[in-house]
Amino acid sequence: MTNNMRVRPTRAVTIMGLVVAVAMVFFGIFFLTIVTKDSGGESGPVTGFMILWFLVLGVIIAYGIYNLTSRKGVVEIDVGPKTPDIKAGPDFDEKLRKLESLKKDGLVTDEEYRVKRNEIMSEKW
Repeated sequence: MTNNMRVRPTRAVTIMGLVVAVAMVFFGIFFLTIVTKDSGGESGPVTGFMILWFLVLGVIIAYGIYNLTSRKGVVEIDVGPKTPDIKAGPDFDEKLRKLESLKKDGLVTDEEYRVKRNEIMSEKW
């Protein structure tokens, strides 16, 4: 069973983001007027950058206004039931049984069996 939950930034964070975005718009206008005055109207790359600047700020402002006026959240998060942690390897029982079968099949010596069994038994359970 999966439950989805929508979240959004708090009202204070949204307002702070809007204030910063509006301040950056004024900074952009101020910067653009200085650059165009100094360059005598020839500000090709700067104008392109400033268009991008204002587009990004427009998206940020629209996002902030949406957050303030909407009751729904912006991001959807899956809060379904948690699955138990799955171990990377086999558990102790499987390891010991496999080691025992290897010993019975003659694939490991008694000494190798004892060393490996002590190693498995010393692992954290």
